[in-house]
Amino acid sequence: MNTHPKYPTRVFNTNDYDNNCPYFEDDSVTKNQGIWADYNNVPLAELANRQVWKDNKLVSLFDANIKFLNGKPITPIKTGIKGRGLLGKYGPNHAADPIVTRINPQTLDIEFIAAKRLDTNQYCIPGGMVDPGESVSLTLKREFKEEVASKCKEDVLSEVFKNGKLLYAGPTYNDPRTTDSAWIETYVMHYHISNSLAKKLELSPQISENSKVKWVSCRRSDLYGDHAKYVKMAEFNVVTSYIKYYIFGIIIFTFVIFVLSVIDYKYLQTY
Repeated sequence: MNTHPKYPTRVFNTNDYDNNCPYFEDDSVTKNQGIWADYNNVPLAELANRQVWKDNKLVSLFDANIKFLNGKPITPIKTGIKGRGLLGKYGPNHAADPIVTRINPQTLDIEFIAAKRLDTNQYCIPGGMVDPGESVSLTLKREFKEEVASKCKEDVLSEVFKNGKLLYAGPTYNDPRTTDSAWIETYVMHYHISNSLAKKLELSPQISENSKVKWVSCRRSDLYGDHAKYVKMAEFNVVTSYIKYYIFGIIIFTFVIFVLSVIDYKYLQTY
């Protein structure tokens, strides 16, 4: 399992997991309780009604059969670290990840816009956390603009985010920040754009979080968390879309030839 550089060593192989598993909550979490992080004494009823993605729908922790221990939800997998780590919420922490792809005109490689994180030095999908009361669609565009396109014109961004396809909605336990008490629930949308639109995108990194931003091959595997898996989904979506497009074109072409041949045959029969 991936782990964050700030975290202590994860402990899995032990006969006494509960006593030997390290506890970690970053100072940023404890200092921001009541702002973006939970207080320690969140009521059980409130926690049980928090939502997770299941079959592309949001359901409560209670309905999702998430287990609780000492009044707090437990991550469905053992992570080797107790506490919330760098995550603010007990249980699910909701994020949105927009994957914007193009076909490189020189290499014909399918690429996506990636940001290089300062904390792990890995390329990632430029997404982020959903703010309280914010729609996922707004988060997708907001986080993309903040992380990789703050200087881009609004009409260009609106064109990029005009049409998208949902690739995945659910937990991403391989995120390096995951602990036994907190995990990421992500909503991954794919937006494939033309090269003419890609040229209009003015890319710039969010200096506080990323060192650089650029187009990266969808075949790259050394990405942050589970991002390589989601990028592969986007690549597959592009390939299948083009296959469907060309098959449809062949069918139309064949049908037109057939109609013309029938018309030509009937025409010859009259003479």
